[in-house]
Amino acid sequence: MAKSIAVAGKGGTGKSTIAALLVLHLCEKGMGPVLAVDADPDSNLGTLLGVETAKSIGDLREEVLKEMKNFPAGMSKASYVEAGLHQIIEEASGFDLITMGRGEGSGCYCSLNNMIRKFSQDLYPSYSWVVIDNEAGLEHISRRTTQYIDSLIVVVNDNPLSFDCAERIENLTEDLKSRIKKKFLVTNMVRDGRKDEVHRRLSGLKSEHICDIPYDAKLEEIVYEDKPLTSLSDSPTPGYIDLIIEKIGGINGNS
Repeated sequence: MAKSIAVAGKGGTGKSTIAALLVLHLCEKGMGPVLAVDADPDSNLGTLLGVETAKSIGDLREEVLKEMKNFPAGMSKASYVEAGLHQIIEEASGFDLITMGRGEGSGCYCSLNNMIRKFSQDLYPSYSWVVIDNEAGLEHISRRTTQYIDSLIVVVNDNPLSFDCAERIENLTEDLKSRIKKKFLVTNMVRDGRKDEVHRRLSGLKSEHICDIPYDAKLEEIVYEDKPLTSLSDSPTPGYIDLIIEKIGGINGNS
């Protein structure tokens, strides 16, 4: 059964970048295949991974509601959804990518979400790891459209709003204890003069702090130039990603 990592945090903390680096490094270490799930409405994970996404699950949901009366003869809604979901999976070197896309519109999505959940449950065992880039509200976890989570990683920077977001996520996950096995914090790009204060502000949270990822000019330049992270070289950041993977049970770590 695949081990699952969910990455969450306020926008601007580097959450999606860390999720993408986790995918790439799991593959680089021969720990694949990996399923990357972009569950953030901003849908940046594909760009960071160098994968172009043509269609999302959100697009498919709307298409199914629109085309239900025009399904081919003998094709059920479940069969149509499953066929569409297989087409949505973008294949890359060592990993596949699924993009959740936009939120739900005004139609009834209950049965569709049940089909998507079943498809996901059937799909995940084909992978060694699943890495999910979440929105701060953890909608896909709390609404049970995403599987159980082995490790939740909340990314925080020195923006006080990211502390508030981390606290809200912790409060939310208190109601999801049975769905999340372990919770961790990663501080990212915190300036040296603010580290002690950031650590103090986060000390009241129950999640375990893994590491401080320092500012990385090369990484920032690649993200700014909209280049895939596969082009990152001569950077200290991958060492911290390896540390995270080890801590949550990969490489030589214990789950």
